Amino acid sequence: MTTDAARPVSPATEKQALERLRIPLLAAGIGITAVLWFGAGKPLLAAAFFAAWQMALMVVRSQSRASDALREEQYAVEAIETASRALRAGIPLSGMLQILSQEARGEAGRAFREIVQRESLGEELGTAVRNVLVRSPISALRAFGLSLAVQVNAGGNLADTTDRLAHSLVERSRVRRRARAIVAYSRTAASVLAVLPLLAVALLCALVDGYAATILDSHHGNVMLALAALMIVAGLAGIQRLGRIEPQAKELES
Repeated sequence: MTTDAARPVSPATEKQALERLRIPLLAAGIGITAVLWFGAGKPLLAAAFFAAWQMALMVVRSQSRASDALREEQYAVEAIETASRALRAGIPLSGMLQILSQEARGEAGRAFREIVQRESLGEELGTAVRNVLVRSPISALRAFGLSLAVQVNAGGNLADTTDRLAHSLVERSRVRRRARAIVAYSRTAASVLAVLPLLAVALLCALVDGYAATILDSHHGNVMLALAALMIVAGLAGIQRLGRIEPQAKELES
């Protein structure tokens, strides 16, 4: 059995670090925008920088949410595998739920603890499962909740159903890992191509006489620089969306 000390804490620590950095990053963007607007007298460039800064933060948050969703789905699959082993060992349904409430991680653990708490307060098990698991935003928990609800209301071999469900979810995880490996190349190439224009502008400013003044001081140069920054960030956001493998929360709730 897995103890609390043995559980990895890096995902939660990473999420908390991102939450702590969100306000300082937003404040830094506002500060740089104010310097460009009032200090340098370039309102167009300042507005474009702030928009690009916000879009970049949105891309980072989107990647973080996708990583969190993938991790929660994996925790749910682990919990269903544990449930399958417990049922195969002859542990009753109530005992299996107690084990999952103690051993499951993430959203899956919170869901099973809520079911156990609801049942201890007198709520029927089928109702608790429908209110918690069937309405969960995680597809694996919803599928497992439907299996539990059918077994509670109509009976059946829950061990075989859970075993087949766990096997199908593991196979789906393997397919997703292969798909992410295929998409990873295009994402990496897009990130490299997004950095190259920044390096090109820096080199041209250093090597070509008058280029820095044209880009940074003239109105047309500011417009070109602003449009280029916006298009780069918009392209990165589009590539991240097109290369997304895991469903988003709105799709899961539909």
